[in-house]
Amino acid sequence: MENEKEKIDYVSRAELFEHGIDIKKEMSRKVDKVESKVDKISEEVVELKVLVIPMVTSSKETAQNTQKMADTLERYTRSTTKQLHEHDLEIADVKHSIDNTLKSISDEESEEKHKKFSNVQIITSVLALIGIILGGILSWDWGQFIFK
Repeated sequence: MENEKEKIDYVSRAELFEHGIDIKKEMSRKVDKVESKVDKISEEVVELKVLVIPMVTSSKETAQNTQKMADTLERYTRSTTKQLHEHDLEIADVKHSIDNTLKSISDEESEEKHKKFSNVQIITSVLALIGIILGGILSWDWGQFIFK
């Protein structure tokens, strides 16, 4: 029994070589798997570079163009606001001058308008009186007068 125990306690050189070869084979298989995965990842990274780099460049250009558009729109808004303000001031001046002109005309013509209004009232009264008379004449039964 002791001999068997002693046999078990030590490993022969052939067993070490065999175990070393097994470990090398297993490690080489694992290394091959890792290398194939790394190759796949490298190919995918290259594909991503081909796709992503132009997209990043395009995105940067789009951002620059958007900023330029924002700047242009801001300048346009400022100039339009300034122009509208100037137009508002001009319109206010024109309105003020028109109001002054109308006021001066109304002051001068108020007497004339009063006379014209009086004349219109007289003419309207005369026409109403004529209408009443004609209405009375036309509504009178002439048949009784003529055919009697």
